[in-house]
Amino acid sequence: MNAARRFTRHLSREALLRLLARRPGRFELARADEPPGRDAATDELADAFGARHERDLAGLLDVLGDDELRAIARGEKRDLPEGTGELRAALWRHGATLEAGGDAWIGTALQPAPVLIGDRLVVLAPPRGLHPIAPALPRPVPPPAPPAPPEAEPDSIDELLAAADRTLGVRLGARGADKGAWGQAAARLLGVVERGGDEPDWRGDVEIKTVPVAPDRRGRWRVTEDPAVSMAGAAPLAKLMRVLWLCRVPLPDGDATFLSWYLLEWDAEVARLVGRYLHTRPKGGAGTRGRGWYLHKKFFADAGLLATLNGVA
Repeated sequence: MNAARRFTRHLSREALLRLLARRPGRFELARADEPPGRDAATDELADAFGARHERDLAGLLDVLGDDELRAIARGEKRDLPEGTGELRAALWRHGATLEAGGDAWIGTALQPAPVLIGDRLVVLAPPRGLHPIAPALPRPVPPPAPPAPPEAEPDSIDELLAAADRTLGVRLGARGADKGAWGQAAARLLGVVERGGDEPDWRGDVEIKTVPVAPDRRGRWRVTEDPAVSMAGAAPLAKLMRVLWLCRVPLPDGDATFLSWYLLEWDAEVARLVGRYLHTRPKGGAGTRGRGWYLHKKFFADAGLLATLNGVA
């Protein structure tokens, strides 16, 4: 039994026609299927939409609105929890239990469980990079810490990561109009000499990047913006071979601090994710003609960073 195929049988004809006509988002996996015509039988429409999501129950539930979710819950004779996100989570667990014949496999590698971030079901890939141990999950904001940059540029990756540990909790102050101010502060705190050019920041080996995160209403961390990688004319892949991501969290009065760090090295899976999520868009002030390379924020769930901040369900 496939839960996605079963759930779509509870949707109205009007909902199925609208959902089948929906174009995939820019960073969704492309679909090669051709939906049935508008005069197709309702069961045929339901089968087509269920087949589209038969391997992604969370993805199915995320594209459904509150009315469609409630129609499925009524069809399955399930309680209707308050909140769209809570309803998605309850239906996912119900569907996963139906598929496996019980809940023993939920949360294992065979049946990874998504978590709610905002009102979306997000499957957090396990960490694949180095990161500091969290005192609790979701990771708490560190207490204030004094700046302690090294006296000279770190000589080894261990020294660089030790300097990254000392950035956690350092208050950065208000950024002002300069969007690069916090990135420059990160380099100073790490003792890294900014050399410019296309090669990575630390000794041409490790790129230093900040990624903005903020808590949702449940206290789980999410990435709030697509971080910039390089200008469009540069070589973005050279910057992504080995990246030390510093997770920057906003504080009151325009202040900020670093919540954690994540050292991610290139491998076949990172290459696949970069190919999916690297994109260009305008970079600069209003009316700019400049463009830059950015990583879409979904990259950080699939690459394991968000799991280091929230844990894996």
